Amino acid sequence: MTTNATAPPCHCCPATNVPTPGGHCCGGSQPPANGGPGDCCRWIHDFDDCCCCGHSCAPPPIATHEAPAPSVNPGPLVTAAPFAPAPGAVAATGVRRPEQPAASSSSGKAWQAPQAARPTPDWVPSANDINEFTRRPTRVVGGSGGGQGLPTLHNRPEVGETTAAQMEASASSVSENFRIHNGGQDAGFTEPVNEWERLLVATKTVGLPELLDRPHGSPVFEALPTETNSMHFDPSNPLTIDSYQAPEYNRLAVGDRPDKIAEDVWRLVESLSLEEKVGQMQQIHVSQLLDRNGHLNASAVEYWISKKMVGSVVDSPGNGQGEYAWYSAATLANLTNSVQQVALAQGSRVPLLWGLDSVRGANFVKHAAMFPAGIGIAATFQPKHAYEAGRVAARDTRAAGYQWAFAPSADLNVEKRWAHNYLGFGEDPLLLSSMVRGSVGGYQGEYRGDRARVAACVKNFIGSGVPFNGKERSAKFIPDNLLYEYYLPGFEAAIAAGASSIMQSGGNVNGEAMSLSGYYLRRLLRDKLGFRGVMIADHDEILAQAREFHTAANFTDAVFLALNNTSVDMSAGDSTFSANTVELVNAGSVGEDRVTESVARIIQLKKDLGLFDAPFSERQLQETVGSAQDVNAARMAVSESLTLLKNDNGALPLKPNERVLFVGPHLNSTALLGGGWNVHRQGPTASERDDVYEGFGDSVLAGIRKLTNREPVYHPGFRLDGRPSDSAALTNLIRLARQADKIVVGLGETPYAGHMGDINELSLDANQAYVVSQLALVNRPIITVLIEGRPRLLKDVATVSSAVLNAYLPGIHGGLPIAEVLYGKVSPSGRQPFTYPRYEYQSRDTIWQGLYNEYTPQWPFGFGLGYSPLVYSNITVDSNELRPGQPVKVSVSIRNDGQLDQKESVLLYTTQGFRTGYEPELYRLRGFDKVEIGKGMATVVEFTVTAEELAYYNRDLVRVIDPSPVNITINAMTPNERVITLNLAL
Repeated sequence: MTTNATAPPCHCCPATNVPTPGGHCCGGSQPPANGGPGDCCRWIHDFDDCCCCGHSCAPPPIATHEAPAPSVNPGPLVTAAPFAPAPGAVAATGVRRPEQPAASSSSGKAWQAPQAARPTPDWVPSANDINEFTRRPTRVVGGSGGGQGLPTLHNRPEVGETTAAQMEASASSVSENFRIHNGGQDAGFTEPVNEWERLLVATKTVGLPELLDRPHGSPVFEALPTETNSMHFDPSNPLTIDSYQAPEYNRLAVGDRPDKIAEDVWRLVESLSLEEKVGQMQQIHVSQLLDRNGHLNASAVEYWISKKMVGSVVDSPGNGQGEYAWYSAATLANLTNSVQQVALAQGSRVPLLWGLDSVRGANFVKHAAMFPAGIGIAATFQPKHAYEAGRVAARDTRAAGYQWAFAPSADLNVEKRWAHNYLGFGEDPLLLSSMVRGSVGGYQGEYRGDRARVAACVKNFIGSGVPFNGKERSAKFIPDNLLYEYYLPGFEAAIAAGASSIMQSGGNVNGEAMSLSGYYLRRLLRDKLGFRGVMIADHDEILAQAREFHTAANFTDAVFLALNNTSVDMSAGDSTFSANTVELVNAGSVGEDRVTESVARIIQLKKDLGLFDAPFSERQLQETVGSAQDVNAARMAVSESLTLLKNDNGALPLKPNERVLFVGPHLNSTALLGGGWNVHRQGPTASERDDVYEGFGDSVLAGIRKLTNREPVYHPGFRLDGRPSDSAALTNLIRLARQADKIVVGLGETPYAGHMGDINELSLDANQAYVVSQLALVNRPIITVLIEGRPRLLKDVATVSSAVLNAYLPGIHGGLPIAEVLYGKVSPSGRQPFTYPRYEYQSRDTIWQGLYNEYTPQWPFGFGLGYSPLVYSNITVDSNELRPGQPVKVSVSIRNDGQLDQKESVLLYTTQGFRTGYEPELYRLRGFDKVEIGKGMATVVEFTVTAEELAYYNRDLVRVIDPSPVNITINAMTPNERVITLNLAL
């Protein structure tokens, strides 16, 4: 949780507008236990602060900063320098920064301006590039060219003219299917007092058609009843078909990617007023458009869409104060279509870009197939599963009327305490890059023409996965040469795969505020990596520079620094951003050409997604949401992710005639398999539990029932609320254990996301560990199944368990695949995508750490067992010398001596004998391949190793190669480890 010296004011109803210890207005010092909808009526920053008054909850006032006052002393001149000043550079004349309070320091000097001028941007169109245009276009919909073209600006149809058929086809009866109400203050919407408060006495009720037909700018309000509806389930269910045609994964395919800005986009951007341009750079949360009953609030729609002309809306109402817990694609489409109609008819008339955190399937769309979390996908060592998860997520997201997915994560997961480890693809740069490449391909594909794809937003650039204390958004310290070597490849892979947008990370890296950094966000991202797409600041991240991190004097200053230093294009969540930007441009502190630069990229993305031709939801996609085909794809991913870490004396697989006792809530809950980012950010609330799925998905026990046609013997074993188990219940558990042949225990975490998942240490919950210790006294084989988003320290649990199966966060379809592995229908084939620590101090240990450092984890990166014994032999190379330009082929033979078919990931590592002045890695993954070997069969796996890939970054950020001996290791630190040595020569 964010800590403040003084509790911030609560923007709740007056009855509870008194801050409590911790700065929350929840009636206590802690936020709600689950942090989900129904517990909080207002989402501010990933549940950092919650307003839980139980009544109407208003957003913070929109104008919370003081406009820069005229000053006798105009203050220092600053530039929009994107880079650190060159040695000896002198201050250049630039834009004027609003006057700031003098900084207190021992030297008595005030704030110092950057000293290097930003070069004239090459994106400014010349006079020859801009034709005559209408100052305020009447409409920006329609057009031709198969989704590729923009309408001619001089001949756009009027509002009610050419789009009626399109609206009828794509958004028919939206005002009937999604209720829209008009609300003032009592409905949970507060506009700036100085603009609209005097109008709140109006009581006229107006529906969506009247909102569209009345003159632009006329206010409409309705006095709503005071009672609040309780959260309930969306009654609509998808009419799903079993299968459909879908493109298959192609490792070599490269989809569409951002390109230069088209001429018609430039013309459109130049036709917009400053306010219309700045609106495109503002993204609001969908809850800002709702009344307290979860319905569209016409007053809010009028303000944000017609007046503020925002360019993007994010999230599902299920994460705000929505009427339903989990929204179907059809219901979401009615909402997005309704608001899109208003955007096209009023305001800037540029289509809205709707964004959704579809991070593991369309996890916020009711009954959409949900895949394992990223860490489980990585454990498959099969990029095709990352592709398939992205493809299905894109299809179901587009079905709901959203065109932008905030995924995948390209963060390298180093700090194991970090709450978002499970969203990423592990600790190794090569594995991460391969998965990111596949994932971006799945989300985007040929997105310019394929309406079943979305824009991928890769996150979070850069270094989020190594917070120094393990907490979300805390500082990161990464030497630049290591940042380039290990943390950059994931983003390089994303950009190479065509990522159309990137989200910046929060907090600071190496002491520098990422949100304000010209070095990271312009020089590194734009210039070095060549990224040409849209960059968005995470929710409230620019605002947080003044409010939380103290890297800016006030909100206006934060926006000033972000726009002038970086190439950020859009700000999420910050309601002050657009007003501050207009103010800064009008004051001459930010050039309008800087705004034009960003708006051009945003509108180009909208054009690429086909929004000017097809701005509404793709209704035909709704019939495939949750199809059997997609659910089977998710189950296959789970099956290949399950990682067997220990299996003494053949404890697994279970035999049909064995008496097995199943223990632990994790085995009897679909919600716990899902984890965070599942229905809601923090997972289903305590009141929703498994009921929210309405039978969609399987717990492990449900999977066992399906597989064995028997009712498993189950005992909950322990509580998940931190309270010790009841002594009578524990006595009953021990009695059942004595009657069993084997005991399967499910252990792990409860759902979390963001700050709600912050922890101080990795130790397993004490109640769970205690129950296992008591079961161990019964002297029966214990099989431990781990359901967790990060590796919890097992300590004695690992010792007393005969078998350990890591299921990560498999998702709501994980029950049946887990059952199939437990009972031997499928042999496990997952490999650890991270180092599983044995002790707390190992929370940052990685396979690529320096040779000198101790590496004694519980289980190493890449470890994983199967049920069939495999024999590795005949590791060979076609040359004993490795030189630049002369790759060496490495091959190894594998034979399956077991009774089951076995999928096997073969991993190749290199270790250099020495590097001049730099410590070599313990092991560096250079290649991997997953093969299937039938029982009694053999195969040969081949890799290619090059001298160039052994280059590394020195402190000058120059890649160098040192001649030395090089060990080639197959499956390091596993029973099948094989090593051969080459000589690296130059």
